[in-house]
Formats: sequence, C-alpha cells, structure tokens
Amino acid sequence: MSFRRGESPNWRRVWVGFLFLWTTFAVLGTWLNYQFLLVRGRPISWAQAIRMNVVGYAIWAFVLTPAILFLCARLPLTRKNLFRLVPAHLFCIAGTVLVDVSIKTQLHAMISLPNSPALSLIPRFRAYFFQETEPDVQIYLVVAVIAYVVAHYVDLRSQERHAAELQTDLVRAELQVLKMQLQPHFLFNTLHSVAALVNTDPRAAQRMICSLGDLLRMSLVGEDAPEVTLRRELEFLKVYFDIQKVRFQDRLVTELNVASEVLDAKVPYLLLQPLAENAIKHGVGRRPGCGKVEISAYRESHSVCIFVINDNGVSHAAPEQGGLGIGLENIRSRLRILYGTSGRLSVQDLADGRFQVEVRVPFREEAIVEREVRSLSVAGAGGRG
Repeated sequence: MSFRRGESPNWRRVWVGFLFLWTTFAVLGTWLNYQFLLVRGRPISWAQAIRMNVVGYAIWAFVLTPAILFLCARLPLTRKNLFRLVPAHLFCIAGTVLVDVSIKTQLHAMISLPNSPALSLIPRFRAYFFQETEPDVQIYLVVAVIAYVVAHYVDLRSQERHAAELQTDLVRAELQVLKMQLQPHFLFNTLHSVAALVNTDPRAAQRMICSLGDLLRMSLVGEDAPEVTLRRELEFLKVYFDIQKVRFQDRLVTELNVASEVLDAKVPYLLLQPLAENAIKHGVGRRPGCGKVEISAYRESHSVCIFVINDNGVSHAAPEQGGLGIGLENIRSRLRILYGTSGRLSVQDLADGRFQVEVRVPFREEAIVEREVRSLSVAGAGGRG
C-alpha cells in the first residue's frame, strides 16, 4: 500500500465499477438460487428469485458501497492516518451490518422464502443479524481493500508520471546547458579569427562578420530542438566553412560526401560544426601548409554513420590534458542523453597519418520522428575543440 498521498482516484468511476460487479452478482445469484431451490424440492418463482437477490445487492450497490468508498476517500492510507483507520473502519463495519440488517428486516416479506415462519420485529431483526453479520463483514473488507488498491495504483501511476516529467525536464535542462556551453565556444573562436583579420584584411573581416551573423541566426532558430535534419546541419556547416575559408584562405580544403538517403535523418542539433572545428583546429590550424577536412555520411543498417577526417597538424596520440576538448566531449554527452547506448562517438588515428572522428546515431527520418512522442535520453561528446 502507498503511504504517500498523491493523485486521488475518480471515486465515481470506482463506484460504477462496483455497480457493474453487484449487477453481475445479482443476475448470477438469481439463477443459482432458483436452480438450487428447485433441486431441493422447494421451487420458487422467477419473480421471487429476482426480488431476493436484487434487494440484497441493491443495498450494497446504492447504500453500503458508496459509504465505504466515502470513508476510504476521506481516510487515505497514509502514515498520519494509521491510528485513525482501524477505529474508523470498525465503526463503519458496525454501521454497515446494522443498516443491512435493518433494511432486510423491514423488507422481510419481499425477500423471504414462501411459507417462512412469521416473526415479530425483534426476533426477525435478531435472525437477520446472525445470518448477515459474517458475510457483511467479509464483503466490507473486500470492498475496502479493493478501494485502497485502486487508490494505491492511481497514486503510483501519478508518481511515475511525475517522475517521468521531472526526468524529461532534467534532460532538457542538461541539453540546454550543453548548448549554452557549446554556442559561446565556437562564437568566441570565430570572433578571435575576425579580430585577427581586422587590421590585415578589413574586407575579409567584414565578410566573416556577415557570415557570422548568418550563422548565429541559424543557430537561434533551432536552439530549442534537441534534433534537426542532417540537411539543416549541412547548411549550418557550409556557412561555418565560409567563415573559416576567409581566415585560412587556400590553406583550407573541404570535401563533403553525404548520401542523399540520410539528408532527412535526424541528428543532434549543432553536431557537425564542433566536429569540423575540432578538425580545423588540430589539422590545418597546426600545419604550415594546406590541410583537408573530409566529412562523409551514409546509412549503415539502422544507423547513420558520420565521419570527419582531417590531415594531422600534430600527433593525436596523446590528447591534450589527457582528454577530449569541449566540442567533442559536448557531443559525446548529448549522444548519451539522446540515444543512450545507441549513439556513440569514437576517435582514431588512421594509418595514413590522418585523424578520424566517427559518430553513429539511430537512423530516423524526419517524417517518422514527427509522428513519435519524442523521448530525450542521450548525450555525449568527445574530442578536442
């Protein structure tokens, strides 16, 4: 039983359920009583069989059950009510028996068997009292237990919904924190690049500022969405590459190889930009000459595979300060939150001296995802950003 008071059940619906139960018992009891007395050689009419059972179950359906449900609603099973429950229910049991016996005593002529001995009021009351007390107590306890079980179930479901809502809010808050951490990261890096060009190439700096404005507008449009299409991420990435090409001129070479079947696949918002930033920083940014960044994406079974490969500027064998940078660690965290074990990020030094970052996420197209109830559960990140 629950000892926390949460959401209360709809007691009217609980009573309707009992009403259906008592109606079923009345129909079944009518048939059984008729057949039983017929076999014993004391046949009664169907009208008499109906009266005997309908009256008895009607008392429970319309008088006693509502009273029990009212008490259970007023005294829920909580710690503070423990010492009040027993005396309250004992008092209600006594009242239930007295009400049931009193009504049947008054309706004796209607519910008694034919040729039953005529009794005065007191003996009749006493006969019904000893006849009905035990079954009344048993039925009372069954009704009360069912009522508390229903209340416990409703309370448990309420707590589960509340916990799910809290978990969803927590995940959303965590994702938002990661976004807030990532957006200033690439913004500050880009502004640093603009500052470096202001004196040497003002026109290039102006173009970078315009591209940066486009980039910020695109990022603000999707800041509340945990996922966007890969097509949109590529549009964002192209603007970012435009900014970096102003900075690095001919030293930066980019190549995109994306299968058309994954363009509408859902991926984490702001996924490609930190991957590209990581590749540029540790590739062309640390090379004296030209550096290449390759981005490819394709579908493999039920996953979208995204690869970002860059020419090495320095050895990637020993990560800076023993870990990945902000960008990749951010991605790894978001993958864990959104996809659990279904999303992953891995890094690898290739045999030809290049460095590769691989991201895998479940393949889900935009049209399919929009029909689903979105569940947040991922997160990830890795890298050096």
